[in-house]
Amino acid sequence: LACSSMTDHRRSLLIFARVPEAGKVKTRIAAELGDEDALSAYRRLAEIVISAVQKAGTYSVTVTYTPDGGGRTMGEWLGPSVALRPQGGGDLGTRMAAAIADAVRLGAQRVVVIGTDCPDVTGSVIEQAFDRLTTADVVLGPASDGGYYLIGMRRLHLSLFERVPWSSEHTLRVTLDRARAIGLSVALLEERRDIDTANDWRAWLARHAQIESL
Repeated sequence: LACSSMTDHRRSLLIFARVPEAGKVKTRIAAELGDEDALSAYRRLAEIVISAVQKAGTYSVTVTYTPDGGGRTMGEWLGPSVALRPQGGGDLGTRMAAAIADAVRLGAQRVVVIGTDCPDVTGSVIEQAFDRLTTADVVLGPASDGGYYLIGMRRLHLSLFERVPWSSEHTLRVTLDRARAIGLSVALLEERRDIDTANDWRAWLARHAQIESL
């Protein structure tokens, strides 16, 4: 997984990932297909996303991982060209807020955060998100399950990460309501689908195989 030599550190992409361990990733897929198949699905999706966004832009890319002790495993998996940083403790909102604050402290003027669940997130999606941040305070990529696959901002707005119902059908709505309540302008990207369940995974595999056969 190679990194661009023309990196603009004022635009920081943070990829939230889990250390690839059986039984610890894609638990909703594992419930139906088993831990090893879920691990395989997780690794494949993450590799697709990380590779796609790394090849495409001049923004900096950092994979932030949890749990914190998995740095060696992450390095062996993704290779030496991928910048890695532990997420630290707390819930998802606490960890995202800390990562954005760190990126801003290190000089980023626009920060975008994604996960590894949406293989349709490409470099062009990331570029669009950074572009939207030239005029909007916040950019969000709605997921079809009521969450979001991307969030970006120019500086940390902590209230968007506090007391949010994560991994629920209300995540996006609560975040939008919170942003509007404090007067932030929000740009929305195109809705995309996360791969969370065994049915999601099977449907994506079938679609992917169909595209490859064309």
